[in-house]
Amino acid sequence: MGFPTSDVLAAHGKWMYFSGFADELRERHPELASRVHFNSGGPLLYVKVMLSGESGVALAITRMGTIDALTLITPELGSLPSVWAPGTPREVLVDALAAHATARLAGEPVPSPWRWNQSERSDVTDLADLLAGSGVTVRRVVAGNRWFAYGAPLAPRVGIVEGARGDLVEAELGGGVIVRASLMPRLGWLLHHHAADPSGAWGRIDLGVALWGRSRPTPGLPVTEADVQRIAELIAGGPAKWSEDILHAPVGWSAPPPPFGYHLGDAVLAQLPLLGFRDLGPGDEEVLARSGTYHVLWRAGRDRNLSKPELERLNGVAAAAGSDRPKRLILVTDGRLSKPAAAFADQARAFVFHADPETGRLEAANPLAREAMPPWDDPRKHDPEPW
Repeated sequence: MGFPTSDVLAAHGKWMYFSGFADELRERHPELASRVHFNSGGPLLYVKVMLSGESGVALAITRMGTIDALTLITPELGSLPSVWAPGTPREVLVDALAAHATARLAGEPVPSPWRWNQSERSDVTDLADLLAGSGVTVRRVVAGNRWFAYGAPLAPRVGIVEGARGDLVEAELGGGVIVRASLMPRLGWLLHHHAADPSGAWGRIDLGVALWGRSRPTPGLPVTEADVQRIAELIAGGPAKWSEDILHAPVGWSAPPPPFGYHLGDAVLAQLPLLGFRDLGPGDEEVLARSGTYHVLWRAGRDRNLSKPELERLNGVAAAAGSDRPKRLILVTDGRLSKPAAAFADQARAFVFHADPETGRLEAANPLAREAMPPWDDPRKHDPEPW
């Protein structure tokens, strides 16, 4: 007798998964047990909680383009499904299916955080709740579950938000203005707005000034200093609350090369303040820019990666440049970082940027610097398509 083929084993594995899913759903939510239906005969395996007639809320594995996604399908016509990564714990999906079914049976809205396709309450789900409660349209919430569906309801596609963008809430205000509040692991809260104009650029809102009337020299607002309620009120208030000194100029990162070259110090001063480095001024032969917080240095290294020992030395130079307290390092280079150097830069809370030799455009060279960068995507790219 031959060993089963891979197709047979895969089919059996899916059958076992959904059989176990149905059993766990009945066990964890006995109030729904009589409504649980396992479509064991295929060809599409799914577990459904029956609502009325043949309608229900179901979980299936669906193919979206080239990706298999765990998909929670609701009975509303024209709605996009909730999608989850294949490695999502089964109990999370069991509770998600139960939350959607229970809400529909009771005629109530799906509770948070499940309404945002998330399994745990967090600062970003709290912000989404506050925005929705004030009448703001919440477009997307990204935290533990970073997968989402977009496109046509009958042929949806899967989008995946990279971890480098942090957790986020994306909301839409009147006039097509989109606001994205991001919660970064190291920098805390960042707030950007995307205006409905031909530039297609994201602008940075200085949360320190907007909320507390004072600017911080470092990008972001630490969670310990943030008030989610006030952030929600700021967003809901719309652009009228964002005066010119709060709203940074749009950050355009795709400018053509200047015809006669560029001055590196000018390039730094044209870009870093837009990222939230607010105390920079013109430098001299020693430093690219003056700052009470940072020591801003240039290091050539196009032909090699900067090593950890070299970055440690430069970080020591930056620290010694402070009079009352050590300064932090901002390093601009035309080279790249080794992995150990990038890890040390994060540990030392140093920002390292690569300067494009032709344009002077700055790119993040370590994860901490990457957190400070503006969004680079078109928020309309993943809009739902009409039913």
